[in-house]
Amino acid sequence: MDGLIAKIQTMSLTRTDASIAEYILEHIDTIGLQTSTALAEAIGVSDTSIIRFIRKLGFKGYADFRNEMAGRMAKQYDQSRQAASLLSGEKYALTKDRLKKDSLIRDISDCTLDNLEKSFSKLDNETVDQVVDILLKSRRKFVAGFRGTASCAQYMSNRLVLLLPNIVPILHADSSAIEALVDIEADDCLFLYSFMRYSEINYCLLDIAHRKGAKVILMTDSYTSPLASKSDIVLVAKVTGLGFTNSYVAPLSISEVILLTISDRKDSKCAERLSMMDEIIQQSKLY
Repeated sequence: MDGLIAKIQTMSLTRTDASIAEYILEHIDTIGLQTSTALAEAIGVSDTSIIRFIRKLGFKGYADFRNEMAGRMAKQYDQSRQAASLLSGEKYALTKDRLKKDSLIRDISDCTLDNLEKSFSKLDNETVDQVVDILLKSRRKFVAGFRGTASCAQYMSNRLVLLLPNIVPILHADSSAIEALVDIEADDCLFLYSFMRYSEINYCLLDIAHRKGAKVILMTDSYTSPLASKSDIVLVAKVTGLGFTNSYVAPLSISEVILLTISDRKDSKCAERLSMMDEIIQQSKLY
């Protein structure tokens, strides 16, 4: 996570500031090509609002900001053409005004691919390694997610338990979540899935983990999520859906990247652990 993202996370944002921040972070690898006027028109705010926000970030003016972003874009291109190609196209519409029966399959496919493209464009090996380091070093791993995101937390905890000991799933948004996490310690970690609208219980869990000094991994929908400031690692996954619910394909896919990285790092131990479990499950016919 670079300094600009970290700076935005710690800022107190107005609604206008948040809109500008979200747009910048969504287009961070091409923002250096835009003028302040074009940026203002794209977001639907005034030029003055853009300049004011850029100065809050610590830049002298928009030209200073644009030059730095253009330099960042050139540096990224030189470092990895493959990574640059992932960021090159916003190929699919982010939202649709209405569902159309004759194109529903194609529309959902496009939306899902767009979520995946945007999510993976924000993911890098260094961040994944940091997440895996925390999970491997932590004594207990608390994995939390509620309502729709419970599907993500359940998937992650069900797969983690095959690879690592001491996995504690927290899936219900009631007092049992607090009871499960209240004894978290500094050598433990919390892996929290939370997307807009952020349930109040997520703030409670973060407060507990932060107070106890435990590491926090947050998977959410933006770097400007109000939960990000109390998290050690923020993973961004897009969950835009066309209907009445979010789509969790992207966070599940990023979770799979983390799981496979853990498996690779603990290859021999994982194989032994899985072999023992398979033997017991086979003997007990628990499949």
